[in-house]
Amino acid sequence: MDFIKALTFITDDPRWKEKIAIGAALGLLSFLIVPVFIVIGYTLRLMQNIRDGRQLPLPEWDDWSGDLVRGFKLFVVYLIWALPLILVSIPMTIGGIMADSDNFARTLGVTIVVGASCLTAIYGIFITLMTPGFTLWFARDEEIRSGLQLSEIFQWTREHITDVILFMLAYIVASFVISTVASIVGVLLCIVGLIVTLPVATFVIYVYQFNLLGQIAYKDSTGRVYYPPAAAPVAPPPVAPPPASDEDKPQS
Repeated sequence: MDFIKALTFITDDPRWKEKIAIGAALGLLSFLIVPVFIVIGYTLRLMQNIRDGRQLPLPEWDDWSGDLVRGFKLFVVYLIWALPLILVSIPMTIGGIMADSDNFARTLGVTIVVGASCLTAIYGIFITLMTPGFTLWFARDEEIRSGLQLSEIFQWTREHITDVILFMLAYIVASFVISTVASIVGVLLCIVGLIVTLPVATFVIYVYQFNLLGQIAYKDSTGRVYYPPAAAPVAPPPVAPPPASDEDKPQS
């Protein structure tokens, strides 16, 4: 994966300013929920474009309803994978209430909370590692059932565990850096600038995340990297010295 190009590729598109501006506007309206699904669907198309090897993968904003549908479907896939975490939260809540009691009930409540916390941490790591796999599986045909193929996705994740870990680390670092820069710039612009910089940062983080996933998908399907390394400059051939003229030849 080219972690730098996953961000700088944005400016390769001649209409990148308009596309980022629309994405930022949707980020600003994310409290309405629906714009979040649209952004997810849009960035999923970005991932598919990279997977298919397109030169300018940043999509046009020309499929609003389609982006909404595919974004909602992917959210449902996320939600189903997260169901065990939701179920574990129930005994954790009960244990927390029991921990405020006395004697045996308190001991049992603390035990339940500790056990549920351990299960939550373990499954949290598991679902984090599985996220790239079920996202790529869903992107194949945009069907919810495709993102729930546990055995196939688990096998793929095992075979690509290095790429998965690198993806997660790059995503965490990039999210921190982009958010920090956006916050600093927004404060320097008299705080009002945060209304612009934070939505832009949020959308760019989405774009970065799905670009990396697209690179993984492209390499998985073609065996090549999406952004080939720059070729080393070729040294010019040596120039032969000019032939000696008659004046330069020694006189006999």
